[in-house]
Amino acid sequence: MTQTAFDMTCPLRSRWDQEGAEFVQSNSEWCARACARLLALNSQLPAADTLLLVQEWSLEDSLRALSPELVAEDATRDGFR
Repeated sequence: MTQTAFDMTCPLRSRWDQEGAEFVQSNSEWCARACARLLALNSQLPAADTLLLVQEWSLEDSLRALSPELVAEDATRDGFR
């Protein structure tokens, strides 16, 4: 997995609109946590496809800045838009 600039910096939490923001050291940890939460919420999902999906999510800075569990829960609630 490639590293993004986010992997090397910690976000500043000085703004009120950063609720849910969480710094996770690596993309692999972020993906593992998001994948684990998705599979816990829906055990019918194929693990390999779920991992590919969360790897795509991790490339989006707006999602990557959030807690991986929160992203997985939102995606499940929204039906994986």
